[in-house]
Amino acid sequence: MSGRPDVIVVGGGIWGASTALHLVRRSPGLRVLVLERGPTLACETTSQAAGQIGQLRANPLMVKAVGRTLALLETFAATTGHDPGFVRSGSLHVATTAERMAAFRRTVEGVRRLGVAAEEVDLVRAHELVPRLNTAALAGAVFVPGDGYVDAPRCARAYAAAAADAGVEFRTGCEVKALRTEGGRAHGVDMAAGPLDGGVVVVTGGPWTARLLAGLGHAVPAVPIRLQQLRTVPDPGLPAHHPVVRIPDASCYLRPEAGGYLYGYIDPHPLAVDVGAAARGVRTADIAVDEPLMAEARGRLAGVFPSLGSLAVDHYRQGMVTCTPDANYVLGPAPGVAGLFVATGCSAMGIAGSAAVGAWLAELVLDGRSTDDLSPFDPGRFGARAADCDWLVAESRRVYANYYSLAAGGTTYGGRA
Repeated sequence: MSGRPDVIVVGGGIWGASTALHLVRRSPGLRVLVLERGPTLACETTSQAAGQIGQLRANPLMVKAVGRTLALLETFAATTGHDPGFVRSGSLHVATTAERMAAFRRTVEGVRRLGVAAEEVDLVRAHELVPRLNTAALAGAVFVPGDGYVDAPRCARAYAAAAADAGVEFRTGCEVKALRTEGGRAHGVDMAAGPLDGGVVVVTGGPWTARLLAGLGHAVPAVPIRLQQLRTVPDPGLPAHHPVVRIPDASCYLRPEAGGYLYGYIDPHPLAVDVGAAARGVRTADIAVDEPLMAEARGRLAGVFPSLGSLAVDHYRQGMVTCTPDANYVLGPAPGVAGLFVATGCSAMGIAGSAAVGAWLAELVLDGRSTDDLSPFDPGRFGARAADCDWLVAESRRVYANYYSLAAGGTTYGGRA
C-alpha cells in the first residue's frame, strides 16, 4: 500500500476480515490495512470456532445479523471466486423436556414473524434427518432448514481474499503494541517495528482487545472464557444431509466434520482466561485439553446420541469465547476517542454474526451511524462497572454458563433483547 491508510484494522480474524471487505465494498478505493500478529490470518480464536450459523434466537437483532451472514455466504463463492466452505445443512434443535419444547415453540413463533422458516417436526422426521438420534429420549424437535455451518478459518480467509481482490492489504506477523491518540483522536498504532500513522482505527482483536484499550484507560466489558470441543473418528453411517444439532438440555451442540462428529459443551463452571498472564501473553494454542470435561459432555449426550460412545476421539479442539455480562457484542465507537472503533465480545455468536459485524462497522466508520439500532452493543453501556474486574468476570461466566438456559420468553441461545 502506498501512502497513509485510511483505515487500520487491528486483528485478522473473521471479524477483521469481514470489516475490511465491507469497507471496500461500500467505498471502493478506500485504503484499508489489516494487521494480524499471528503468522497467518484467522490463526487464533477463529481457527477453533465451531462455525455454526443458526437463526433460532430470542433477540430480533441477532436473528437479523445471522440472516445477513447466511445471505452473504449463499452466493459468496459464485460472486467472488473464493469458497468459504458454507454448508446449508439446516439445524435441528431437540428437546428432552416438555418445558424446553414449549420454549422452542415460543421462539419459533418469534423468528417466523421475522421471516425465518422454522418448523416443529415429528420424531420420525427428526430420525430421518439424524439417523443416530435416539428419538425415544426426546419430547420434540424443531428444524430450521436455512441454517448451516462453515469451516471458520476457511470462511475468514475467503472474506480476506475477496477484500484483497478489492485492494485491502493484509500484513501478518505484525503485533500492535499500543494505539496512538492525540487530542482525543486516534491516529495510528505502535508496533515493534515502529509507529504507523493512519486515519480511523478499528480494533477487532478478540480476547486481546481489552489489553489495547486499557492503554487508553478504557475497560472493555468482555472476558475470554475457555472453550472445549472434540471431533470423533469418522462414522460410516453419517448421512450427507446431516444438519447441525443443538441439544440445549444437555448444554451441547454437534455437527458433521471430516466424516465424524464435532461436538462442544457449554461448561456449567466456565473458566475465565487471563490472556495477559504469561510474559508473551496467552495464545489460543496455550489452552490445555480438559479430557474429563469432554467425557462429561459425552455422558450428557449418551441418552440422545448413544452411538458417540462407540466412536473414538480423533481430535481435541480448544479455544476461547469472549463473553459479556449481557451476552451482547461490544461494538461501536470507543468512548471519548474519536476515530477509534471496537468490536469484541462475540459471546459464542462470532461466526454467525460475522457479516453483520463487518457491515455495521463499515457503516459506523463511513457514515458515522448504522441503519440498525446498535445501542445494545454500546462499548460504554456498563459504565464504571466495566472496570470492576471481579464483577465483570463473575457476570460473564454466569452468562456463558447459562447460554442454553430457559428464559421467560423462550430459548435465549445468547444475545439478550
